[in-house]
This record gives sequence, C-alpha cells and structure tokens, in this order.
Amino acid sequence: MNITLSPEQLQLIEAQLAQGQFSSPGEVITKALQTLAQTQKHYSEWEEEVRQSIEEAEAELSRGEGIPLETVPEQLQEKFRKAREV
Repeated sequence: MNITLSPEQLQLIEAQLAQGQFSSPGEVITKALQTLAQTQKHYSEWEEEVRQSIEEAEAELSRGEGIPLETVPEQLQEKFRKAREV
C-alpha cells in the first residue's frame, strides 16, 4: 500500500522523529494508529455508559422518581457544601 502524505502530515512526522522518541516514520504512524484505536475504544465505552445512564434516568422518571427542576440548584449547592466540609 502506498500512501501520499500532505506537507502538514510530513511535518508532524518529522517533528516526532526530531524529538528522538521514534526511529522511523513507520514507528510514528504505528503509534498514531494505536492511539487512534485506543481513543475510539474509550469513546465507545464512554458512549455506552452514557446510553445506560440515560436509560436508567428515563426508567426512574417513568417510576416517578424524578425531582422538581426548581430544587436542583439548591441540592447541588448542598452537595458542594458537604464536599468542602470533608
């Protein structure tokens, strides 16, 4: 596979090589792709956690376990006060 890199991409690779952490452009690309894969995995996990939290919140609301919106600021302030006391 042949890949054409833009001048900006080449500069990024050259900057990494100049820092001495990598000995070849291939190592820079490999690390970049590994980092991308890891970031995508973490994002997918976070996305699933958020989805589950939303589903739980919707279920709580449907059971009437919600709280009035007007009380939220006061409850948050109380939590912050208690957290500062610890």
